[in-house]
Amino acid sequence: MPHFVVIDPVDAIDALLAELHRQKAAGVRRVSVSDESLQALKVMAGGASPGPVRATTSAQTVVPAVPPPPARLAPRPIVVAPPVPKVSVHTPELRPLPAPRALTLPTGTKAERLAWVHGQIAQCPVTLEHLKPTQKPVLGVGSAEAKILFVGEAPTLEEVEAGRAFIGPAGELLRKIVAATGLSEKDIYVTSLMAWRPEPPTAYGKRPPNAAEVAFNLPYVRAQIEAIQPQVIVALGAQAFEALIQAKRTITQERGHWHAFEGRPLMPTFHPNYLLHNSSLTAKRTVWEDFLLVMEKVGLVPTEKQRSFFLAPPRPVATDDVEPDA
Repeated sequence: MPHFVVIDPVDAIDALLAELHRQKAAGVRRVSVSDESLQALKVMAGGASPGPVRATTSAQTVVPAVPPPPARLAPRPIVVAPPVPKVSVHTPELRPLPAPRALTLPTGTKAERLAWVHGQIAQCPVTLEHLKPTQKPVLGVGSAEAKILFVGEAPTLEEVEAGRAFIGPAGELLRKIVAATGLSEKDIYVTSLMAWRPEPPTAYGKRPPNAAEVAFNLPYVRAQIEAIQPQVIVALGAQAFEALIQAKRTITQERGHWHAFEGRPLMPTFHPNYLLHNSSLTAKRTVWEDFLLVMEKVGLVPTEKQRSFFLAPPRPVATDDVEPDA
């Protein structure tokens, strides 16, 4: 009659591991395991039926009776990580943009026509579809009698929250530059290239608008220009400049040169954000030279003081550079 030994599964696995470690220390690199032994291991691991496993000492022994190791290692604690909560992100399902609208301005004063354009933007279903619940369509700000109309790039988060173009640091800087020219708030009007913020943003900031987005929003920009009929248009940054001239150009090479938008003088220059990130004297002078040209175009004659803004001071003459009198 065979002799049965009742082995606790945990003790059996610990004993097996101890034996394997002992053989490895003795130089054994390969161990043969029969199918019966593998099945027994599955049983002890819970793969078949629960409960202790019996092994015989006869030739049909499934698991050899191995003496337990001298010291049993405490079982490692099982750490269960809490589930990571899912973050809900507002990503509305947007349909492809329709064809741009053909806007025909009504008769009336400049202010009335401009108010009509603002109403069209504010009620545009496509624009509203691209806004989050707390955001508003971005409308232009300024005088309907403006001499200069500024077109900026796609709106920032701050602008879509307020529903107004050129608020925040960039807008403040632009108004300081305008004040330095001698122009007042009634002489300018500022608007954005788009009425909504392109989503999703990139890893490095906001996403530039694509061709379809620009094409859909451009009639609203045209309508504002037509309602105000400014003397000069200033494109602030490459986004606005390329959208208005419908061509891919480098703002660095094209700034300071006059272009045209539907028969009106167009001056491209750097966006105020450029100066917020590059406050060097050279950068300030570069933008200021463009504004000097704009001043002259609207009939202002820059003073000598204005012409000298942001110029490097003359280098003091060293005594070594002066030749003694003969």
